[in-house]
Amino acid sequence: MKILCLHGRGSNNEIFRAQTAAFRADLDDFEWTFVQGTVRHTEGNWSLYTAQFSHLPLYTYYNPFDPASILQTHDDLAKIIAEEGPFDGVLGYSGGAALAAEILAQATYDDPFAMERPFRFAVFINGASPLRCFPMKDAQVMEDVVVDAAPMTKQAEDMFLRPSALRKKDGVSDEDQVDHAKLLSLLAELKGKKLVDGTTFLSNGTYGLCRWEPPADGAPLIDVPTLHIRSTEGDESNPHEGLHLLRLCDPDQAREFHHPSGHDFPRGRKEMKQIARMIREVAEATTSL
Repeated sequence: MKILCLHGRGSNNEIFRAQTAAFRADLDDFEWTFVQGTVRHTEGNWSLYTAQFSHLPLYTYYNPFDPASILQTHDDLAKIIAEEGPFDGVLGYSGGAALAAEILAQATYDDPFAMERPFRFAVFINGASPLRCFPMKDAQVMEDVVVDAAPMTKQAEDMFLRPSALRKKDGVSDEDQVDHAKLLSLLAELKGKKLVDGTTFLSNGTYGLCRWEPPADGAPLIDVPTLHIRSTEGDESNPHEGLHLLRLCDPDQAREFHHPSGHDFPRGRKEMKQIARMIREVAEATTSL
């Protein structure tokens, strides 16, 4: 099995290799390809791994307030899949899981009857909700409806610009820190809009930006086998750390493993052994499809 690995937001390949080392040791017949983000990010000071482990710069895969950045990342990842794949599966943590889900959801949206998907299965660890980015020229917009963008931009600020995310990481130079002023200026450019199907979104005039939501007809946006490794403690307060992504997937092909570490990476020998077993089961199940 060949697996594409996408680290979390505000992380790097060194950290993600350390986080996954214990269960990868039980999957030594798998091949793991790590792809590092290129957009600078702070570490948020909430995780042992990002706050203390690595002295290298930390990254995310795209600027979440810049549709062009998101689309460029999708194009870059498609090239990596074409050049270094095919990949049997994808393993993503937090923002990396969101990116993997975006690729899978877009593929289903573009061609729901296609025989193949970019990955045959996916493993999402504390998966953040995937973003949907689309050209305004192709969108059916309710032009006469005024949408207050403040609730959406406030939610974005709370998530990506929370005080803990602005802390400077020790040992990392100033030029390797994220430009928060640029993030805020990009966010200020986004205006609220609504599609004819009722979906509210943000737009910079060229692209629309929102979260992927479950289709009204009930068909799954992610129709490959999935494993969701997540904490349930925030399901009611913040469904966008795993629950929302679960709801985008085919319930008949989705499996879950719950851990007690919140949004931090799961840990513990027993937990890592169980995660390894479940990854193998989901991967091997695809060989009979």
